[in-house]
Amino acid sequence: MVIIRSQNPALRLARGLLIGLACVLSSSAAMANVVYTWTADGVTEGVAQRGTAVFSFASPSLLTITLSDDVVPTALIASVLDGLIFTLSSGPSGQSLGTVSPSAVINCSGSTAPCPPGTGASPFGWGTTQSGATLTLGAGFTGSGFSYHPYGIVNSAYSAPGGNGGLSNPQHNPLLVGPVTFNISLLGLTSIPEITSVTFLFGTVPNAQTGVDPPTVPEPQSLALVGLGLLLLARTASRRPSGEAS
Repeated sequence: MVIIRSQNPALRLARGLLIGLACVLSSSAAMANVVYTWTADGVTEGVAQRGTAVFSFASPSLLTITLSDDVVPTALIASVLDGLIFTLSSGPSGQSLGTVSPSAVINCSGSTAPCPPGTGASPFGWGTTQSGATLTLGAGFTGSGFSYHPYGIVNSAYSAPGGNGGLSNPQHNPLLVGPVTFNISLLGLTSIPEITSVTFLFGTVPNAQTGVDPPTVPEPQSLALVGLGLLLLARTASRRPSGEAS
């Protein structure tokens, strides 16, 4: 008895579609950014302290953080966002801060809103330090620590009422108007890490507010799993005999 196996056209088409879809999903997962969003919403001595940090990984070595001050209007120094502490699921062997891009720079020293434009250039005195898997990003970088001013971040809806506690305080000016984007290079990582904890820093002391991470799963990882499943399914289908004759 001779068994003849032939490739059914419908099966061949289905297998091709599965392989094509799997490749598209896998390549999309490879190209897409992994994004984590953390927020803080607290009060210290009657002063609101709210912010948002969006972490976007284009690759294991390239992290972009976008910081926004969510206090509307930002009127007091104690509401100014001037630092961020975050921990990665795996620590890089090194890191460096690149460009810092604010929406605008203002100088409210001796002024009321709207404040005139301020001067300064990237990175506007911001810097980063690392301790294991924990990185600190802050204003007024001294080389090993932070003074947390000037160039703290305010909301675009800001107010400058005057007085030492307000945005008109000279030592805290100029100020950056958010959202502000920070580009950070990470060394030694082979895969994109998770963000495991975030602390927002506000004001002069500064006051710390613990970040909250919404319960979301990064989309690219899910796409990669779907693509792998489709590839396995297509491979299994290609091994099955589609017809027999004797």
